[in-house]
Amino acid sequence: MKLLNIMPTKPKNKAKNTHNSKESLDIEVGSIHEELEVPVASELVFRKIWKIKRFHHTIKKRDLLDSPEFRCSVNGMTTFWNISVRFWKGANGKKVTNPLVICLNLTGSETEETGQARVRFQFGVWNAHIKHWECCPIASVVLNLQNTKELLSVGYKSLGVMERHIDPDKDVKIMVKIQIIQSDEEVHSLSQDMARLMVNEESKDTLIECYCDSENKDCEKTPLIVHSWIIRTRSDKLATRMEEQSDGKNKGMKYLLCLPEYSYGVVNELVRYIYTDKVDCADKYAAKLLPISIVYHLQGLKGLCERHLIESLTPANVANILLLADQCRCENLRKAALHYCEGSDEIKGNVHMAGKTLAWRVMEMVNPDLFMEACESIGSSSSNLDSPGTPGGSWSD
Repeated sequence: MKLLNIMPTKPKNKAKNTHNSKESLDIEVGSIHEELEVPVASELVFRKIWKIKRFHHTIKKRDLLDSPEFRCSVNGMTTFWNISVRFWKGANGKKVTNPLVICLNLTGSETEETGQARVRFQFGVWNAHIKHWECCPIASVVLNLQNTKELLSVGYKSLGVMERHIDPDKDVKIMVKIQIIQSDEEVHSLSQDMARLMVNEESKDTLIECYCDSENKDCEKTPLIVHSWIIRTRSDKLATRMEEQSDGKNKGMKYLLCLPEYSYGVVNELVRYIYTDKVDCADKYAAKLLPISIVYHLQGLKGLCERHLIESLTPANVANILLLADQCRCENLRKAALHYCEGSDEIKGNVHMAGKTLAWRVMEMVNPDLFMEACESIGSSSSNLDSPGTPGGSWSD
């Protein structure tokens, strides 16, 4: 298939029909410029939501669709963006309305200091049936940020819009999250400095023992060694498991931290969090790291895992996540999973007696109270959609 009208268009300026009295009032009163001041801009994530009014009617009548322009300002840097909808062309040359092509476009930037920046972005579409965002994988691109008004297409995603995405007012909500990381800031942040310390073998004095999983068979050749002072600083519970040792094979190792119940991959991500406050493979390890965060009183890791699991809820994994949340006594995750179950026909089918999936059968056996609560949620429905906006689409934060 070919893409119809892939190039984004610059948002049109609104016509100025103001009277002289109105103009003089504006000059006299002035205007407000929105800007955020944060110590590390790379930790800031902008989230914008585009509501497309009367979705099917709108895309049927138009060959292209652009959102209103929005601005992301922080620490002397302002970027302007819009989202555009474009359409594929079928073999017969006609417009294909599903899936759509969702594009993120940089429409201009103003900055006090020019330079490179890494932009991470993620699209999502609102599931109106279960009232939850369905998010695409995170993508990233390196841009040269400078004072410009030139239009640049940053990235796109082919996105299918189904009936579950159409709300009772026939509208569709599309979300984009944007994170802008300036190169100098990223290099000199505390998190990056600690990441460099993590791979620096100098002055490390603690060996961590864990079991080698199938994906890390060479873990014996690359043992996990850390700084004892970081372990003690970050977790009193982990510190109590450190034992003094004198091992001829590992000279310089004063302490041994035995974690035989965890795999090498899990412990490696635990160490990464202890040093940097981040986890590289959250998709893979969040469910395994959450119980560890509870045991060793790592509240930041607990919050990180909860947020990721909430964003990754699907009809296929909601039962497992619900069991995990109840086991770890994570009330926010538990409520989110129950809320996700509301009004979902697909989840209702998974729980039905004739076609109950393994996870739901396990829940029914090991935690019947939780199973009944989930069943009650599946049978309920609620509405917390935004009130109708202006025709043609509207923005909200």
